[in-house]
Amino acid sequence: MAEPITIEINDGIVSVVFVSPENKNALSMALLQALSSALTDAQGPDIGALILSGAGGCFSAGADLGELSGGIDDTRVDDAIATVTRKIIEFPVPVIAAIEGPCMGGAFDLALSCDIRIAARGAFFQVPATRLGLLYNPPAILRMQRRLGRDTVFRLLTIGERFDAEAALGAGVISRIVEQSEAYSMALDTGRQAATNLRSAVASTKALLNAIDDDSYDERVWQRRRRDHLSSSERRAAVVEAKAAREIK
Repeated sequence: MAEPITIEINDGIVSVVFVSPENKNALSMALLQALSSALTDAQGPDIGALILSGAGGCFSAGADLGELSGGIDDTRVDDAIATVTRKIIEFPVPVIAAIEGPCMGGAFDLALSCDIRIAARGAFFQVPATRLGLLYNPPAILRMQRRLGRDTVFRLLTIGERFDAEAALGAGVISRIVEQSEAYSMALDTGRQAATNLRSAVASTKALLNAIDDDSYDERVWQRRRRDHLSSSERRAAVVEAKAAREIK
């Protein structure tokens, strides 16, 4: 059986591609497990960004319906998606979703967990949970509502409304729109820019934003962490390098 994802690392950028275009890159248990492992294994010190995309002009149509029973044991899919979304959120450097075509169901949850979502014209977003008689995973709904607001989440989850790229941009679902077939190249440019920054500062800034998002922010903890960065040898070297570059100009 072919692997459900491919992984490439070039110049500090990890590219993870869903490669099951015959079923619109559905989130099978095998794909979710492979993605979970990739997110764990790709956290090396030389990694500056990670990009998620789908083959065949499709990000993902969501859960693999062939693996659903319609019973309580389907929570294993929710659990697997929750594991992956947590790893995306906690990944120490930017995770960028490059979205072409459908981004549906659990794939919407994965994309929203990324730090940046770049969608091509023609991409669309839909979460047909209620059509399948499903109350979507409550912690995921909480995270979605904090990020997008009740109106948008209601339209997506309760109504099952389909958002095209323009509507998704207006609702804050995506970060930017590019022309068709250009989502990955823009994600790669963004990842390369992120990779030029000091990794420790990037990781701390992302962790701080996550703490604000989930209401775990502690002023004393983050001021202490800020002072640690201010006095670090890495920062001193970065300042020296920046001064030298300015003098050359």
